[in-house]
Amino acid sequence: MTDLRCEKSTSLTAQEKHAFTKHLEEQALSSSVWDLFGEWVRRSTPQVNFFYLKAFADGNLVGIGLFVELNPFDLRSSYSALRRHPVIIKLAGGLSTLARTRVCVGFRNLITANLTRPFFYRELRSGELVMKALLAAVRDDPTFDMVTIVDTASHDRLYAEAGFRKFSSASEAYLDVTKYRAISEYLAEHRSLKKNLRRKRKAVKTHVKRGPVSAAQIAQLRDCVECSVEHSRVNNPCQRFFEENIFATEVYHSDKYIHVLVYVEDTIAGFHTFQVCGSHLGGVLGGFNRKYSRNNFLYERVIVGSLEFAIKHHISRVHYSLVDNLTKMRLIDSLEPCGLYFWSTSALKRKLFEFTYRYSDVHELSLLEERQS
Repeated sequence: MTDLRCEKSTSLTAQEKHAFTKHLEEQALSSSVWDLFGEWVRRSTPQVNFFYLKAFADGNLVGIGLFVELNPFDLRSSYSALRRHPVIIKLAGGLSTLARTRVCVGFRNLITANLTRPFFYRELRSGELVMKALLAAVRDDPTFDMVTIVDTASHDRLYAEAGFRKFSSASEAYLDVTKYRAISEYLAEHRSLKKNLRRKRKAVKTHVKRGPVSAAQIAQLRDCVECSVEHSRVNNPCQRFFEENIFATEVYHSDKYIHVLVYVEDTIAGFHTFQVCGSHLGGVLGGFNRKYSRNNFLYERVIVGSLEFAIKHHISRVHYSLVDNLTKMRLIDSLEPCGLYFWSTSALKRKLFEFTYRYSDVHELSLLEERQS
């Protein structure tokens, strides 16, 4: 397989999805991995455009990449240092509009609900060749000013060979559920957590449910998300689009998703939603209402609730996205090192990215993890 052709597409047929069945089975995933991305594709706008990049050999589909094109790229979306300063954030918004930088992004948290990399192969043995072709295609696309991909560091070599420069990134965190036969075994490893969870048992309850959720519950989930976004260490590259669309998707209107809800009295004070995919749970969205967070250990209760559900339902792994807080580092036992891989044909944009990246969300998270290791 030496002559590979790549092309963009905004559709993926049932037959094309079936071509990757073996790839998904090897990762203990199921075809539901395509669901959320398909919804993003259908909701795309000229400013936030999700697309499939397909690789063909002799007319046969052999690989696929999942990406989103942002036009223009908004500096305010992924730079928490800018969001903290009202004057600077206005300046950044103006610069983003003037620069009109068109960016192609691959971000596992956004693309596949943390479940898998943004690349899929018909045959695993040809994976390197297909990945090289896909990287070359986005790199050489004249419509993109920049390309950024957050991916596992195990493929550093392939990115380097394709001309991408690696920047620091936090690791992705996940729970290896196979280590535990019961939630009591996990709590035995975290004695202070066990003690904290005993507090306020009458007032604070964790409820794990399969969707859909009610309109009243969605309103409370929105409150949690809005509060979390305001105080978050990291936003995804198209945060506003995500917030405006997520509650209209099937995520909150179907039974393919699990919702871990933490109630304080009768109000949802914190939650995390997961996509069920094979023997994995992939984190889609979470939020916490700061009005109720004091001494209620909301984040900890969500972690324990998701793990207990996974143990009972024979799930092998629970994905929690990039390390973005100390609680996650302390309570989630497995880390997958990642990098942010960058490409641009413009020397000026390469210099600007290098200079500004130190203020980006992903870089700040990498420093957080580095300081605690």
